[in-house]
Formats: sequence, C-alpha cells, structure tokens
Amino acid sequence: MAASGFITFLLLALLTGLPIFIAMTLPSTYYLISEMHLPTFMAVQSFTAGMNKFSLLCLPFFILAASVMGKGEIGSRLLKFAKSIVGHFYGGFALTAIVTCTIVGAISGASTAGILIIGALIYNEMLENGYNKLFSSGLITSVSAVGMLIPPSIAFVVYSMNTNTSVLRLFMAGAGSGILFAVIFAVYCYIYARRHNIPRTTRPTFREFIISIREALWALGLPIVILGTMYSGICSPTEAAALSAGYAIFVEMFIYKDVSVRDLYEISIDCAKTCCTIYLLLAAGQVLAYTITIARIPELMESLLGSSSQIVILLVVNLMFLIAGMFMGAGSAIVIIIPMVYQLAVSVGIDPIHLGNIVVTNLAIGMSTAPFGLNLFVSCKVLKLSFVDIVKAVTPFIILMMVILALVTFIPQISLVLPDLLVK
Repeated sequence: MAASGFITFLLLALLTGLPIFIAMTLPSTYYLISEMHLPTFMAVQSFTAGMNKFSLLCLPFFILAASVMGKGEIGSRLLKFAKSIVGHFYGGFALTAIVTCTIVGAISGASTAGILIIGALIYNEMLENGYNKLFSSGLITSVSAVGMLIPPSIAFVVYSMNTNTSVLRLFMAGAGSGILFAVIFAVYCYIYARRHNIPRTTRPTFREFIISIREALWALGLPIVILGTMYSGICSPTEAAALSAGYAIFVEMFIYKDVSVRDLYEISIDCAKTCCTIYLLLAAGQVLAYTITIARIPELMESLLGSSSQIVILLVVNLMFLIAGMFMGAGSAIVIIIPMVYQLAVSVGIDPIHLGNIVVTNLAIGMSTAPFGLNLFVSCKVLKLSFVDIVKAVTPFIILMMVILALVTFIPQISLVLPDLLVK
C-alpha cells in the first residue's frame, strides 16, 4: 500500500461513521504492520505514548473547573456584571452577550459553553429589548466560539500536544485573536443597534455596579487564578489547572452553594467521560502522526506544492481546516491534519505559534458552520429554533469571522505580540 493508498484507506474509514479514534488507528496499524512490516508492539507503543505526557494532566483539571462553575448560577451573575459595564451603550444587550461569552471562554475553554450557560437568558432579554430573532440567535451561536480562543483553550492544548509547542505561548496567541474577535463583533453590534434604532437602557447606579461586581467576584476570580499563576511563573499549566479545579469546587460548594456533593459526583463522572474521549483521540493521533511520518506524506505534500510561497501554504492550511471544521470536532481535525501540514508550514517560515492560532481560529468558525457545526445543534436545543433558522441567522456572523481569520492569517503580530511580551 503506497502513501496514496493509506490516505484513501484513512478517508474511507472516516466516512464510514466509525468512531474517530478507530478510524484513525485502524488504517495506521494496518499500514505499519502489513506494509512496513514493523512489529505489532510499535503501534501499541505509539498509541500509549500519545497519552503518556505529564502536561496532559491539565486537561481533566481545566474541564472539571469549567464543569463545576457551569453547574451553578454563574450565568446570571456574569450577565448582570457585564450589563453593568456595557449594557447602557448602543447595542448594550448584544455587547453584554459578547463580554459574557468572553468571560465564560476564560473559564471553560470550550466553544459551546457560552450558549449553554447564558444562551437562553440573554436571548430572551434581547428579544424583549428590540432585537430580532435572527440577529439575536446568530450572535449568541457565533460569539460563543470565542471560548476556543480565549485561554485556557482545550483546542490549543491538543495542538500543543501534537506539535510540542509551548502551551503558554499558544494561550497568549489565542488571547490576541480572542480580543480581536470580541472587538470586531462589538463594533458590528454597535453599528447594527444604531442603524436599527435599538433603544438604550439606563446607566446603572454606582451602587448597582458594586453589587454586580460583588456577586460575580468569585466567578471572575477563576480566570485570574488560571492566568495569573501561569504567567507569573508561580505554577505550570498543569499546576494552575489543578488549582483552578480546587478553586471552582470551593466557590460553588461553599461560597455560592449551588453545587452539592451529589452534583460534584455526577460532574466528575461526566468530566471523566470527556477526558477519556480526548485521551483516546490524542493516542490515536499519535499513531496516525507516526504512520504519516513513516509513509513520508509531509514530503509528498511538499513535492505536490513545490516551491510555493508562504501565502499559498497559509491559504491551503486555511482551506483544509475550514472544510474539516464543518464536518468534525476541533480535536479530531487537529490530530488528523496537523501531522500532514506542520513541517511544510514551518519549512516556509510560518511560526508554529502563529500556525496554531490560525488553526484554532478556523476551527472556531467551523463550530458555527453547516452542516455539522456543534454550536448550531446546541443553539437549536437551547434557543428552541429550527436548524434552518439558526443557519440563516449565523450567516452574517460567519462573514465577520472570515474577516477575523484573514487578519489573524496575514498579520502574524496578532498572534505573536502577547507571547513575546509575556512568555520568556
């Protein structure tokens, strides 16, 4: 089986609907044993090596912290806090959704968290205050994807594990694109509100502002704990993740008292299931990456593209990940495609941190893109709208995100300024 045969086998396995980790492991193992005549234990060794990394311990802790904080009434507290800051501007409720989703992203690191935690609450408030159904649902569905960019992002951890790049630098690169994402969405919402004469709300009193801060203070402390301990050098990412999990459990069980011991038990089980899924994916990705290297597929791609310029390679990477994001989850897309394009991108001078930010930005767009964007299905359930309505609603925001992607792709400083300033 030549390299082309291996790629064909892999694509067929993915299209059959098999679980992703099996669809990656099966053709890889077959190629290693039958074509390369390697001993069976090499595939097993590669599989276990994909999970045998100390830094991977940060994943269960980050996921547990986010799950615990999401179980309580954090959504209403953060909405009240964000509204006290931006709610009185033009487009105040839309700006509130953006600010809150950005904060939720700094707590969860996941694309769907904003929809699940505040989606129904802010959607109803937006309808009651003059926004139409399509604009409101489109904004909530798409802006929640900022959670994939704002640290601590699970997608950046997966990319880091597959490329051996610094997760701290990746987090800061994501912060740059996440801030750009929020700012561009905010400008668009402000213009929309002015054009459609959306009424402004009254400015909160100083007392109301202080109350909103007090109610949200413990929730706001979580991203401060995570980022503050990591970038001050006090903790490694894994230690910061463990500290954040302990902080979240303490706050929700003893301060807010929204989570019981039974709730914590159920959350832990769900967290374990999620982590098992990610670990299996990373292990299968390690086998796939090893097989791709053995089959010399990166060299094959390099010969196909010839002496292409950096811009051509960037466009190819964007196209591959945009299409992948429409059909599979971020983790799956990263572990399947990155081994094929990473060396090629680095060989033409693309910084690995910049590349990681481009990849995750593409996949964040894919979360809101038909036919299989996860945010679309979550919004259908949370906002009680049809799939067709949600797809129609997100279309203007997809265009907006494509503008953001172009800026992130062709202005490397967006990805590199913060890492260079804050991570030595």
